Amino acid sequence: MFNIGLTGGIGSGKSTVAQWFKNKGVPVLDADHTVHRLLQTDSLTISKLVSEFGPEILNKNQQINRTTLGKLVFRDDDARKRLERIVHPRVRQCMNEDRDSLEQRGDKICVWDVPLLFESGFKKYVDEVWVVWVPRSLQISRVLARDKLSLGEVEARIASQGSLDEKCKLADVVIDNSGDEDQTVCQLSNKWEELLDRLKIN
Repeated sequence: MFNIGLTGGIGSGKSTVAQWFKNKGVPVLDADHTVHRLLQTDSLTISKLVSEFGPEILNKNQQINRTTLGKLVFRDDDARKRLERIVHPRVRQCMNEDRDSLEQRGDKICVWDVPLLFESGFKKYVDEVWVVWVPRSLQISRVLARDKLSLGEVEARIASQGSLDEKCKLADVVIDNSGDEDQTVCQLSNKWEELLDRLKIN
């Protein structure tokens, strides 16, 4: 199986690109969805986080309150690193299990949708990296328009995910998502056809 690592940053349009792959019938392993599932249902992950950050991060259903946890970690690098040390290994384990299941059923290509692909040790699981890029100013304006966050909160979240410009230097494919949807789709279609040709997949 050929593994594409898809990454970008908040407001870059990475989710739109992931949806494009899904519409093509390509399975997408979503790190954010995996985290969300673990925070709701994985008792070991939940207990470790409560031990680290306190019971106030739980909601009334004894699941992790992501909003409360987010406020704790996005402005505190040390807290964020402690969170990542607990969550990332379990996410990698779950996504590798999902990837193995896809391979067993005969899928030839899958996409790993991981915001912190370089930073969280996922790069070694993929064969090439596609980065979705937009200028920082556009990234900020998109998030401000979409989410109920202050400018300071948006900037903190962008900083926690690293520079898109730096990610581009490490990428095999860069998708410029600063234009309209047709321009993005055109780039994706061209890169996809090039990949299928390289892999000799019809």
